[in-house]
Amino acid sequence: MIRDSLKDWKKVTELLTRILDVREEDKRDAVIEKVDKLLTERDELQTAIQPPFTEMEQMFGKELLPLEEILQAKLKVYQKDIRLDISEQQKKKVSVNAYMDPYNQVYRDGTFYDKRK
Repeated sequence: MIRDSLKDWKKVTELLTRILDVREEDKRDAVIEKVDKLLTERDELQTAIQPPFTEMEQMFGKELLPLEEILQAKLKVYQKDIRLDISEQQKKKVSVNAYMDPYNQVYRDGTFYDKRK
């Protein structure tokens, strides 16, 4: 007999892997919210999963390992996408500011500044 907490943990993990397949930017906030909620739920379920395990539960756990690896890989890819978008936004911000005030970063060549007072 397999515990309900193990079955629920598997269902939540499978749901997470399906949700992380949504890669559209306009749906990203909703996806992040769902992922956060499901990861919290998984953490709560994980505390309920304590040894001793039956032989059936151990076999079930071995089936869950590849699913966990898939989930970790998808989370890393999603995190990488978010970081890339953030860096692109920062680059755009810098280029827009440079366009709006082109003489902000101009260095005056040949100008002598007397540093003595």
